[in-house]
Amino acid sequence: MIKKICMAVVVSLFSFSLQASELKKVSVQLLWKHQFEFAGFYMAKEKGFYKDAGINVDLKEYQFGTNIAQEVSNGKVDFGVDSSSLILDKINGLDVYLLMPFLQTSPFVLMSKQRDDLKTVLDLKNKKIMITPNQVTMASLNAMFKINQLSNKDFISQEHSFNVQDLIDGKTDAMSVYLSNEPYYMIEKGLKYTIFNPSDYGFNFYDNVLFTSKKLATNNPEIVENFNEATQKGWEYAYTHIEETANVILKSYNTQNKTFEHLVYEGNQLKKMSHFGEPEYQKFKPEVINQIIQTYNLLDISKSTIDINELVYPDAIYKESDINFALLIKIFIAVLILLIGFYYWNRKLSKLNKKIQQSQEKVSLLLNNAGQGFLTFKSDFKIDSEYSKECERLLGEEIALRDITELLFDDVIKQEFFKNTLLNALTETMEIKRNSYVSLLPTVILLNKKAIKLEYKILNNETFMMILTNITSQKKLENKIKKEQEIFKMIVTIVSESEVFYDTKKEYLKFINSFANEIKEDVSFQENINQVYRIIHTFKGTFSQLFMQDIVSSLHTLEGEISNLTKIKIDSNDRLKSLLEKHDFKTSFEKTIEIIREILGDEFLDLHNFVKIDVTNIKELQDKIEKVLKKEDLSSPQCRDIIEQIQSFSSVKLYPLLKPYIGLVEQLGKRFEKDIEPLIIDGDKNLVVPHKIKPLIKSFVHIFRNSVDHGIETAEMRIENDKEEFGTIICSFEQKDNYLYITISDDGAGIDKEKLKQKALLSGVLESSINDENILDLIFNDNLTTKEKVTDLSGRGIGMGAVKQEVERLNGVINVVSQPNEGTTFEFKIPLGE
Repeated sequence: MIKKICMAVVVSLFSFSLQASELKKVSVQLLWKHQFEFAGFYMAKEKGFYKDAGINVDLKEYQFGTNIAQEVSNGKVDFGVDSSSLILDKINGLDVYLLMPFLQTSPFVLMSKQRDDLKTVLDLKNKKIMITPNQVTMASLNAMFKINQLSNKDFISQEHSFNVQDLIDGKTDAMSVYLSNEPYYMIEKGLKYTIFNPSDYGFNFYDNVLFTSKKLATNNPEIVENFNEATQKGWEYAYTHIEETANVILKSYNTQNKTFEHLVYEGNQLKKMSHFGEPEYQKFKPEVINQIIQTYNLLDISKSTIDINELVYPDAIYKESDINFALLIKIFIAVLILLIGFYYWNRKLSKLNKKIQQSQEKVSLLLNNAGQGFLTFKSDFKIDSEYSKECERLLGEEIALRDITELLFDDVIKQEFFKNTLLNALTETMEIKRNSYVSLLPTVILLNKKAIKLEYKILNNETFMMILTNITSQKKLENKIKKEQEIFKMIVTIVSESEVFYDTKKEYLKFINSFANEIKEDVSFQENINQVYRIIHTFKGTFSQLFMQDIVSSLHTLEGEISNLTKIKIDSNDRLKSLLEKHDFKTSFEKTIEIIREILGDEFLDLHNFVKIDVTNIKELQDKIEKVLKKEDLSSPQCRDIIEQIQSFSSVKLYPLLKPYIGLVEQLGKRFEKDIEPLIIDGDKNLVVPHKIKPLIKSFVHIFRNSVDHGIETAEMRIENDKEEFGTIICSFEQKDNYLYITISDDGAGIDKEKLKQKALLSGVLESSINDENILDLIFNDNLTTKEKVTDLSGRGIGMGAVKQEVERLNGVINVVSQPNEGTTFEFKIPLGE
């Protein structure tokens, strides 16, 4: 009995060994690390589909630096998985033969966090993007950039870290990802994201393409056919049993340590992109192959073409279904009905022609009274002879056969852009790309002092239609309402912050009548220009706080002119003085004051709520009282009250000076789209300080603006960093030992010291390295800013210099403390004197 059992075991082992030796060994080089992307291979092995086909498959995980097409072409591996770049490899002479596309739509896209400043491809301009340097891999993304008038020079290219956390942490603005993979990490963390997909712009590339060499397909067609069929079965099983497949990967192939949920997500996304269940599933369409080749041509990667029969396995070419006889019968019946009806049609033709003529007259009457201009033109851009009367009212008389671009635009560059864009749209066969081109055209233009809305229609392969609508009245009404709202905000703010208004008005009039005094002949041009800059920038900030926007715009223009003066590199105080003399300070100021006068009246403008007394006289009066009274009487409560009351004439309460910043912080929060709690002002509301403190308090506008603009993060970023959704800014003050202590702090991102240092080096402000203890002093340097763009609120780099100047004028001290992700604090210590 034992002998029989041993014999059975030997026979069984021999049979298994013989069966294993009969399996043909083949190797497959994968495109990436093990994941659901290659699930068809795993399930073909797991379910014995390869074994049934007589094949033993060795799956090779991707190693960096592997040239998959080269490996297959040289016969080092039998099969490979790669991208649509295989078409280029074939053009360049490699022996590649495409068997099937696992994905009909490429998952290769750009992803960013959902942000208000990143909604369209055009918003990627000047942003940081992590992408691969391979131009071929980037072909679909580069085509998307090109159709949106962008190039690689329009954004900052970063080396790809392949780590989504870098996107979450803000180290980059966008990165190239796989739709089936990286978005899962965002979903897992509850973060919203935006996808920029080339297929939305008509650039649809195959991906995960299974291929072999033509040599192997010719010499061993049976192996190729059997491997192909078994792989197809593997994919069908994987897509119909996604959760089971995920468990198989977890058990045997999970080299990337993905979770079960991640693998299931990946499987469902890939199933969609494969077009599983559709006729084109795992097939190549010749028109898509041609489109990919045309895209390579568009990007100047290759100008060659290729015979699809030399590139693609015959069974993998998508073919339309056979003749539809039912459809032919329907067509035949329809034609028969038409022939029968033709007899009756011929009899009624004359009546029909008359009706058509009447209809045309009605249409013309309708169009001529529609209040819109309707016209058509062809690729020569000459206006056709038929157009509605409104066209002449908008464009001028007798416009037939005139060039539409010359009527719409004076600028030759705009004319050429208009023509090229429309011609590209006209020749484009794909509707999505055609619409993308049309979307680039202007929708509203200003012509003959009229605001005209433009709409475009492509009627056929050679004719455009344009609809012109005069929206001047609508625009005027919108602008009028907006202007009235701005005036209302200005009036409410001026009334509630009247003391700030009176002081600013007085100081501004003094400046514009004596600005020449600010230019000192005994100091350098650069020192003078910095001084003028600070004064104008502070005035601009205060007027912005009061919503006196016309004055803000005038001063912003002046700042630009002064900035241009420094670029000429001619150190001349006379040129600076001449520039100030030529600038029209008074028109915008007087216009704004007149508006205030009309609404609030002369009494408000002339009201100052105080009697003008020379501070020197107050001091002299105080000294005289102290001399008249005996020394011992000075300590009595009555004497001290008299002296303190006299001193108060030359002082002002600090809290009312700081209070307007509550409204400013709220206003800036809305402007910069930041969620911020109301500004907290903590201190004795009855504390009085000398009038000399007021210019320092006014310079604080630069600190509060920077706290909102640079410091406080968006709500999304704060939540990601485990902070409260709303940012906080606190201003506290106290008097102690004859010193005034003021602290302004925020709980924002803190000052980026490395970025500050790099900016200083690039701008020439800093010529060598600087230690971390002194690096924050750079924020007080004139003409140094970390902002990329100048606006009417900030970006010139001169605000903090004004703060430091006021502190030094008062012989005070300023200290800055800043920690990443915790915030920034400004500490002021100001001597109050006697």
